[in-house]
Parts: sequence; C-alpha cells; structure tokens
Amino acid sequence: MGLKEMIKQRLLSSAVIISLLAGVLHLDMHHPLMGVGGLWLMPLLLGLALLATAELVDMLIAGGMSIRKCHVMLAVALVHVLTFVPALLDAFGGGYPADCAVGRLGWAPIGAVLGICWLWVVEMKHYEEPGGVVTRLGASSLVILYTGVALSFLTSLRTLPLPGEASSAWGMVALLSIVIVTKCGDSGAYFMGKTFGKHKMAPRLSPGKTIEGACGAFLAGMAAAVFVGLWLAPALVQMGQVDIVVATEPILAWAIYGALITATGMFGDLAESLIKRDMQQKDSSSWFPGLGGVLDILDSITLSAVPAYLFWVSGLIGPQ
Repeated sequence: MGLKEMIKQRLLSSAVIISLLAGVLHLDMHHPLMGVGGLWLMPLLLGLALLATAELVDMLIAGGMSIRKCHVMLAVALVHVLTFVPALLDAFGGGYPADCAVGRLGWAPIGAVLGICWLWVVEMKHYEEPGGVVTRLGASSLVILYTGVALSFLTSLRTLPLPGEASSAWGMVALLSIVIVTKCGDSGAYFMGKTFGKHKMAPRLSPGKTIEGACGAFLAGMAAAVFVGLWLAPALVQMGQVDIVVATEPILAWAIYGALITATGMFGDLAESLIKRDMQQKDSSSWFPGLGGVLDILDSITLSAVPAYLFWVSGLIGPQ
C-alpha cells in the first residue's frame, strides 16, 4: 500500500471515529443524564474496553497461549462497572458519600481482585492435571490490569470531583486533554517520522518509529496541551457554566503535562508493539483500515490515563 493510500485510510477512519465520539461528548456535555456528567460515556467506555480486551486475548491465543476469553472479558467488565459506582450514586443514590472509605478510585482495584478471584474459581473447577494454570492466570491478570484497571482511569478522569460549579465541565476537559495530546503526539510522530525519520528508535519492536518522529511527537503533544489549557478549557467551561471566571495554569505547566502524557503515550504504543511482536501480529484487528483495531487506537491513551489523573487530582493543572 502506498503512502497516499495509507494516509487516506487513516484520515477516513479518523473522521468516522471523531464524528461518533463528538456526538457522544456533545450529549454528555450539554444533555447529561440525571444532571451527572459521564453517564453517556460509560456504555461507550465499557464497549471499547471489551473490544480491546477481546482483541488482546485473541492476539495472545493466536500466539499460542491458552486463555479463557469469556471469563477474562467478564472480569474486565466487572472492573469497569464498579468504576461507574461513584457516578451512578451521584445520579441515583443522592450523591457519593464524601466519607466513604473506598473512595472514588478504590472500586477499580476491588474489581480487579474480584475478577482475578473469579478466574481462580474457574481454574479450580476445570483443573485436571498440572501445567498451564499459572501461565493462563498470569496472562489473564495482565489483560485485567491493562484493559481493565488502566483503561478505567478514563472514567475517573471524566468524573473527577473537582471543586466548583464547573466540576463536570472540567472533567470533560480532563478527558479530552489526554485524547487530544496523545493523538496529536501520534500524528506529529507519524508525519515527522515519514518526512525526516532516519534514526531508528526501537527497530526490534517497531521498525517504523524514529528519533525524529519522537521529537515531532513531543512538539505536537506539548503544543496540543498548551492549546487545551489556554483556549479549549476556558471555552468548554464557559460553555458549560455561564458567567464563571476561568483561571488556568501558566503555559509551562500545560507544556510539562503535554510532555509527560506524550512520553507515556509513546511508552504505551511500544508496550502494545512488544505484545504484538511477541505474538507475531501486525495489528490487534482490522476494525479501522489504516489504524488497526481498538487496542491499536487506545494503546497510547491507556497507560497515559494514570499520570494524567495524578496531574489533575494534585492540582498541578485544572481550575484555580
């Protein structure tokens, strides 16, 4: 496939994804269910997590590993459903208790432990002879942590309990910031690498990635973060809450945020490349021509969600 055809497929697939995502985000921002932001996004995030899980498990199986796919998907679903508990209580239970010992972030690890325990129960039930159980449990636990716990931080970002009347709008900014920064970083790496790339960054894992491309990723990611902080955040908050004064962090804070999210995004990309390379797979699936599968699209976002969450809850960026 030629470069022009590849770019055309990437742009077409990206346009479809952006259109669908924009529609859901519009509903969640302007017509929140029960007045609680994030509820429109929860079915989408759960669906994406299950699709990514199915792709990852299929890759592992294709690589010769034995995994109980349905049970792993059930465990990942449990992690995400429990992550939804605080927002659901905000909507239907009169508000999440401020003094709850579990906290808003504690439900995902609880779900992970319960999911792994479920897999143990399944293995106990089907045990016949030595060999394969520990390897299967280890691979299954990796999937639960990857597409379950790590990806659940996207829900935590959207439902951040930030102070002020514009908390929900800032939660939307937090979620959009990681998507915009990582994807702009991906685009910057792709175009800079194709144009100027000469020095390979990780030839054994991903031959197409270059040091020049990484530089392009950092430039694009940092610029995107500054754009979010100085222009997009105030616009979204003003859109959600009229007559509110928006104060954001200085450019340097957003630039550092962009650099960190870009770095973890590239790490996440290489982490998925390691799995694909070890399982001898090119893409996680062929859902989106030119882009690959759901896991290929989420790889840079998944592991970046954790440091992004820490930035926002620590107050390093966000409302002042």
